[in-house]
Amino acid sequence: RWQIDSSQLTLGDMIGMGAFGLVTQANLALPTGQQTVAAKMIRFNDRLCYQDFYRETAILTVIHEEKGYNTRKSNIIQLLGFNIKSNPKCLILEYASKGNLLNFLRQKKNKLHHLLYFAIDITHALSHLKDLRISHRDVAARNVLITEQNVAKLGDFGLARDVYNTAQYIPVNHQGQEQRLPLKWMAIESLLHLQFSCESDLWSFGVLLWEIVTGGTDPMYGNTPQPTCQQLVEILQQGIRLDMPAECPPDLYVIMTSCWSEDPTARPKPEVLRERLIR
Repeated sequence: RWQIDSSQLTLGDMIGMGAFGLVTQANLALPTGQQTVAAKMIRFNDRLCYQDFYRETAILTVIHEEKGYNTRKSNIIQLLGFNIKSNPKCLILEYASKGNLLNFLRQKKNKLHHLLYFAIDITHALSHLKDLRISHRDVAARNVLITEQNVAKLGDFGLARDVYNTAQYIPVNHQGQEQRLPLKWMAIESLLHLQFSCESDLWSFGVLLWEIVTGGTDPMYGNTPQPTCQQLVEILQQGIRLDMPAECPPDLYVIMTSCWSEDPTARPKPEVLRERLIR
């Protein structure tokens, strides 16, 4: 059902590139005509790269094969197919013409109450993942995509650290293996034990809200722009959290800090966050 022959795909301009992966705009030939899509490809024969690629492929397949799943109503990026039989292996996804939310925020063209609709969209995506018991592991503005209709969709279920291989991903050695992790978006239990859950995604969602309010500013704790994993654990264990931005309504900061509870079970569920944001 999902396998797409490479002859159906015409690659176009590159959208993003990292150490192991790249994304290009492409045209997909369908019986109904040509469709503009995004093609995510592996660049190198690397074990971690393949691991992330197959993780994303598997997760998106599980989501899209769920009974009653409606791609038109979903706030998760749409899987159109994949090619895993030839090289380069690639995922075919819907094309979000307005790019990622981080770049969108940095244009500073929209008022906060308009931008919060994107956050509400992502609570729908997190609710869906919670129902399926799937953890995204990297909820951040750079991994939210904006469609032509101004709908926010959660993307990058595995290849994010390859496509956006930037200073936001810090090398961490865990059990003898180096991984690049988005430390400043990670929950305290994820930093301590590399435990990821739907509750750790909620912590990251709080940081996403902070990004939205600050117009895509890189999160910073005190005067340490790029803390190590150990430094960040010590900061968070002291009860220190991201400061309230000057332009942030106090009730919105309360929502953010509720996501940063040290106890994962005390963090509000996506449905509760949605209700509070709508209010």
